[in-house]
Amino acid sequence: MKALQLLIAVCASLLLTPLANAQKQHAFIWNSGTGMTDLGTLGGNTSQAIGINDSGEVVGISYLADNVTRHAFTWTSSGGMVDLGSLPGGTWTEGWAINSAGDVAGQGLDVNGIQVPFYWSPSSGFVALAENSGDSRNYGFGINDLSEVTGQRYTGEVVHAYLWAPLLGKHQITGSLPGGLHSVGTAINNLRHITGTASTATGRFDAFVWSKGAGMRDIGVIAGGTYTSGRAVNDSDQVVGFGLDGAGGFIGFYWSRSAGMTLLQTLGGIQSGGFGINSSGAITGYSTNAAGAFHAAIWADQTSVPQDLGTLPGGANSYGQGINSEGQVVGYADVP
Repeated sequence: MKALQLLIAVCASLLLTPLANAQKQHAFIWNSGTGMTDLGTLGGNTSQAIGINDSGEVVGISYLADNVTRHAFTWTSSGGMVDLGSLPGGTWTEGWAINSAGDVAGQGLDVNGIQVPFYWSPSSGFVALAENSGDSRNYGFGINDLSEVTGQRYTGEVVHAYLWAPLLGKHQITGSLPGGLHSVGTAINNLRHITGTASTATGRFDAFVWSKGAGMRDIGVIAGGTYTSGRAVNDSDQVVGFGLDGAGGFIGFYWSRSAGMTLLQTLGGIQSGGFGINSSGAITGYSTNAAGAFHAAIWADQTSVPQDLGTLPGGANSYGQGINSEGQVVGYADVP
């Protein structure tokens, strides 16, 4: 149970913090020519950009003017930030990933007040994955160009990663590592390969890569840690993510079949996290600097020294979340 509580706590840490307890943050997009640009909000104090596709379309989460209700949004340079609204009868949504067609994966409350994963497209709007025994601990974290979604779904006290094809009406559980019970899918590539985290026979959570043919493969754990998760995977099956070290700090990593697991260098601090990787192997995420501040960063590859992407004006911290093939990075940063 302790390991499961850790899993829930770490997953929850990736979500928007309640405004009453959070520094105000704004979504940003960064590129090498113009630097970091504030994307604004849907009227509230806080927004976060989580994903970006190769056309520069961004997905994320923003609070509305009441600073209570949060909605998924998309953003483009021509159209700005667009509110995707909520599920029929629901109150809030969160957008986590976007594919090349502009389709979105995320989660929200349905008409019964149950949190369910969703698929959204510009043509069909919201399609929700069916409720699962009334449990609300369900998320849609990743989507590929086939409009297949992965995330986490509970059955009783067991959580499983899944592969959901909403356009085909198909859904399957991906299972777990040998001897383990739990798994969470955080990203899926165009080969239908999923990465995330799963429990082992010892109760530790290790990063994994799953495919229909080979099942779930344990790709390792941060040395001395109890929790390691893949956070993004490209079509070359290169994975980036983060783990908790023995002292409770976050350490970013890169993994490939040929190279194994490599820890990411930092900006001079002791913490880092890998949250996005593009087709060329460029990585984004964050790192602490020598002063202990968290800054969004970009690594040209897994062995490179990271580039500090800075912060928004007046803010101390920033966090990279997604990167596209053009090297554009999205995330969120503190604002005054």
